[in-house]
Amino acid sequence: MLQRLFHVNICVRDMERSIRFYQDLGFNKVDDFTMDNPNVGEVLGVKAQKLRGVFMRLGTDANAPVLDLVQFIDPPTQGQPYPTLNNVGICRIAFTVDDIDKTYEELKARKVEFVAPLKKLDGPGGRKIGVVCFKDPDGTVLELMSGM
Repeated sequence: MLQRLFHVNICVRDMERSIRFYQDLGFNKVDDFTMDNPNVGEVLGVKAQKLRGVFMRLGTDANAPVLDLVQFIDPPTQGQPYPTLNNVGICRIAFTVDDIDKTYEELKARKVEFVAPLKKLDGPGGRKIGVVCFKDPDGTVLELMSGM
């Protein structure tokens, strides 16, 4: 049935701003495309005929999942991300880091908006894990974890 996770999609309002943000986190742009077809929205269950997509990947493994940034052009991207993290559905995307304290300080210096300060918690198997959630330029919540 299922083979592998291919991509996680994030709708954005300003593609260039989002590309810069995710590149600063370590993502590499691997594909940049525009779909201009009256039927493009049908497959997604929305009324849209033009969108821009950018696939971004961490590392160089061609089979690794991609982050799929999508900016709807006609009509434009609309709405807001979930207001809280306890909504049904995909509420955040988590990434592991080697040094969460250093990464946290780097993001603070860049004035990234955090959901809450960095916390160290008792995790599965008695491991001590670091966890912090922050927002991308459109308010989508991303999570950093260490010790996993």
